[in-house]
Amino acid sequence: MKRLLFFIFSGLLMLLFLISIAQDTRREWTVYQGKFFKSLAKDERRGLSGGIKQLIISDLKRVDRCTTCHVAIDKPQLALAEEPFTAHPGKFLQWHPPEKFGCTVCHGGQGLATETAAAHGDVKHWEQPLLRGPLVQASCAQCHGDIQKIKEHVPLLARGRELFQAKGCYGCHAVKDFGQTVSQDLTDVGSKSYQLLEADFEMMHDQPHTRIHWLMAKLRHPRMLNPGVTQEHLPPGEEEVFPSAMPHFGLAEDEIQSLTVYLLSLTGSDFPASYVTPAPPQPAPVFASDVERGQAVFQKYGCAACHGIGGVGGRKNWNAGLGEEIPSLMYVKAYYGNRVDALKELIRQGRLPAPRASADRPRPSLYMPPWKDRISEEDLSALVAYLFSLSDRLPPQAAAEKTSASR
Repeated sequence: MKRLLFFIFSGLLMLLFLISIAQDTRREWTVYQGKFFKSLAKDERRGLSGGIKQLIISDLKRVDRCTTCHVAIDKPQLALAEEPFTAHPGKFLQWHPPEKFGCTVCHGGQGLATETAAAHGDVKHWEQPLLRGPLVQASCAQCHGDIQKIKEHVPLLARGRELFQAKGCYGCHAVKDFGQTVSQDLTDVGSKSYQLLEADFEMMHDQPHTRIHWLMAKLRHPRMLNPGVTQEHLPPGEEEVFPSAMPHFGLAEDEIQSLTVYLLSLTGSDFPASYVTPAPPQPAPVFASDVERGQAVFQKYGCAACHGIGGVGGRKNWNAGLGEEIPSLMYVKAYYGNRVDALKELIRQGRLPAPRASADRPRPSLYMPPWKDRISEEDLSALVAYLFSLSDRLPPQAAAEKTSASR
């Protein structure tokens, strides 16, 4: 009986061994390599070998096996038209030798994996998926401090950075110690864990739960991800939750893509100095007038995020006074024309919290942060000059009525 059991278990063990060998010979990467080698002439195969290929980048603490499947990535003379047998476009491998940079430092994905889905990062709990197409431009900012110098190769990254400032994002978000603290610090939003990011994936029903799609959804419809909860939908005693205070900017799809690339470029990467090209010092801007300088201050510090482009106002702020909206700045001169010092002090100290429209509801999400430690006195005077100039855009009758009402 014992001998019979021995033969049975030995046979099962041999069967499992043969099955494992069969499975190993049919792995995705072996199929890809077999297909590629069959496409080559006999003399073209000379010097090529199969098996798992890997690049060990000690300086970056990475091991990449991407070339196991992408066998022709650095061999344009052998490349085919279909993936994964294409060659790398352009001269990027000349500028970024694979033996020094690897693959995932630029393209994302999971370097050690050898199955397509896992290698591309399209699996649960992997938070750095493949940066497909133009999204790969985000990686360039890890080493290249001077984006303008490489703008030809990273148009979306450059455009996204410009949009981030033009839309006033610094008025609520900080990036590397510049900006405000009204909302999340975005310094490493491109690499921060999903949990620390507070990514609300539960509202993304028909989209992949990845950082890329979350950022795009947030930029496209901020309140879709944070719709809030009204009192009637809460248990007794629970406080109302307001929708996202982030304005709906009405961004075009190309603007959403550009901003996504820029946000993905904000990572906690800390590469060796030999990899990094720092940005050169920027020359001090020259302005023709205080108003022009003040306008630059308004844009630099992100005032447009709440007060609107050109100070027109209209941003929603739930339960705030003045109609639950951020006030327009078009009438600042009418209210503060004879009280410049009071206006400067308001900007210095901010208005925290914003006055409530109803004492029974939660505090407004948005508020005027203090700027005393951020805006110099010279810039503050120029900003006041710019704010006073906004009244020139009003019809004469409206400006006169506001001036009379403020007395």
